[in-house]
Amino acid sequence: MFKPRAIFSALAAIILALVIGTQIYKQPAVASAGVCNPTVANLPICPSAAPSETASFIDPTATITNPTNISLGEKVYVAPFAELNANTAPISIAADSNVQEQVKITASGTGVEIGPRVIMAHMATIKGAAKIGTQGSTGPFTDPITNTQFNNDIPETFLAFNCEIDGATIERNTVVNFLSRVGPGVTLPAGKVVLPGKNVTTNLEATSGTLGKVANLTQADVALMEGVIEVNQAFAKGYTELARADLSNVRGINYAPVTSFNSGGLPQIGGNVTRDPNFRNRIIGNIILQDSLATLSNKIGNRISLRADEGQPFNVGTIAGMANDVVFHALATTSLTLGNNIGYGPRVLIHGGRQVVNGVANGPETRIDDSVGLGPNSVIFRSVIGSRSAVGQKSAVFNSTLAPRTAIGSRTIYADNGNIILPVEW
Repeated sequence: MFKPRAIFSALAAIILALVIGTQIYKQPAVASAGVCNPTVANLPICPSAAPSETASFIDPTATITNPTNISLGEKVYVAPFAELNANTAPISIAADSNVQEQVKITASGTGVEIGPRVIMAHMATIKGAAKIGTQGSTGPFTDPITNTQFNNDIPETFLAFNCEIDGATIERNTVVNFLSRVGPGVTLPAGKVVLPGKNVTTNLEATSGTLGKVANLTQADVALMEGVIEVNQAFAKGYTELARADLSNVRGINYAPVTSFNSGGLPQIGGNVTRDPNFRNRIIGNIILQDSLATLSNKIGNRISLRADEGQPFNVGTIAGMANDVVFHALATTSLTLGNNIGYGPRVLIHGGRQVVNGVANGPETRIDDSVGLGPNSVIFRSVIGSRSAVGQKSAVFNSTLAPRTAIGSRTIYADNGNIILPVEW
């Protein structure tokens, strides 16, 4: 029997540890004190003259539609190939929030309002008239694991991998888990966590744990979210400093910024240290690719971000094929090892991290062995995938080791070595 609290407790330490312009002009367009419109004059640094400690950074590959209808607060990081579309309604993103790779925000109606300290993790989607982290209680909440009460007076909001917010209100001090969805008109109240793969379509489903779609926030969740915010604030500063040194530093195949958790450096491709600002995809930091640059260019699609700016190194074998919109990333102090002849489908996300064993993240790091097939929109995190295995579309493998020749079907959440298997409901 499916038990929401048990599922959330098992995954809490696993899933939420995401720690996730062409020229600078004078006289940037600024909406008000501390708020910036990402117009051409303010790309990639917004505002262009802001000190690196407070500036926001927009990767040059991000798509910004109708920038005068978009406002960014201080220390916002917008990652490669994110999309902000304010063509028909405004988008506002408050200070200390981050918009990670392939995140899509499409505003309509009254627009999308994103509060401070909101984490929009890789490939999250926000559409319609939505409010994220702009309101809601700071506690007290009851931790379902320790059965103690706590407050979070400087709140965060977490939208995890491949989740979707469709015209909903997500209050602060909440988590919308990976491959889950909150539908139109629903309010997710403070202190709640949407479980992986769930489709929340009513306010009752968003509040009642007995219906199996939400659990209660924990103190561990809060601590992990704080870490994610700190890392992405460092990205806003670090990429700003790289761009100030030379705008070409933040394009194509290039440096990772030097931070407290990453030593910087360049990729190694086909045995050669490589910097190519004109390359169409973003390949960043200490990533070692076996294919030559010419071969790689022929094998991979577009809008790809292989970003070793947090965890590193990434060791990547010869690639069978890589479709559009693929993302590699890793938690600090962890690496990625990817074998030969792997096929990466569209919007595949591979995220480095150590498996959690008995509540401690000291198990094997993310690794995919040879000749594995990864379906569209699949997610691999804190897992080892044995050779000649396959993961179906819109599925996730978390905190698990799969034996060789294992097949995970489509729309499946597979976690803790199969102790948790859930459908993706939408």
